Amino acid sequence: MKNSKKIKRTFKMFAAWDYEFEEQEYNRMSEQGWQLVNGGSFSQKYEYDDSVLYRYQLDYNNDVKDMTRYDETFRDAGWERVNSTANGWHVFRKVYDKSLPDEAYEIYTDEQSRVEMLKRWRNVCCIFLCILPINIFNSIHIMETTDAAYIGVGLILACGLMLGMLLAGMLSINKMIKGEKNTRPYPMKFFLTLLLLLLAALLIASAFVLIQEGSYHALGLMCGVLIGAVIVAVAVILSKKNTMKKR
Repeated sequence: MKNSKKIKRTFKMFAAWDYEFEEQEYNRMSEQGWQLVNGGSFSQKYEYDDSVLYRYQLDYNNDVKDMTRYDETFRDAGWERVNSTANGWHVFRKVYDKSLPDEAYEIYTDEQSRVEMLKRWRNVCCIFLCILPINIFNSIHIMETTDAAYIGVGLILACGLMLGMLLAGMLSINKMIKGEKNTRPYPMKFFLTLLLLLLAALLIASAFVLIQEGSYHALGLMCGVLIGAVIVAVAVILSKKNTMKKR
C-alpha cells in the first residue's frame, strides 16, 4: 500500500547558540500542522498531522551513557524524544494544552540545569577556539612559500571567519548564562554560504597548485579540509538514524 503521508523537508541553519530560535521554528511548523520527524542544524524533516499540536525543546548532552534511562527521565515529565544528532543535541516534544502555564513547556525546571547545559556547549567552543589559532599559524607558514602564498591567505580568511563566528557565539552563550535575552549575532545562512564558497575556492586552488607545483603543504591542508567536510557529512547522516520509533 502506497504511503500517503505528506512529508516536507526544510533547509534552515541554526548554530548551537541559536537553539531557542530552532525551538521556535519547530513550534511554528507544528502550529501549521507540520510535526517534526527529524531535526538538525542544517536540515529538518516534517510529517503533516494537524490533529495534534506540540511544543518543542532542545537539550545538549554529548555524554549520555544510558539512553534508555535518559529518555525515561524526560518521559516522566511528559516529554518524548524526537531524535538526537551526532554532536549531542536531543530534540524533545510535548503535546500542547493551552490550559497549562508556559512553564509546563520548559524542559528545564530550574535555572541551574539550563545554565549547566549552556556551559557544556561553551566548553566545546573553547576547544575549537584553541585549535583555530594553530591553523592560522600553519597558514602563515604556507604564505611563506611562493607556490602557495595565496592559498595561505585564503586559509587565514577561512579560519578568521570561523574564529569570529565562535567568538560571537560564545558572547551569545555568556549572555544567556547571565539570563539575558539571546539575539543572533549574525545571519548564519549568509556566513555559512560565504565560508563554503571560500573553502570550495581553496580546494580548487590547492588542487591546481598540487598539479602544477607539487606543494605538499597545500596537500596537507586540503586533506584536513576534506576530512572536516567528511566528518560533518557523517554527523548529518548519523543524526537521521537516531529518529524515534513511531508508535
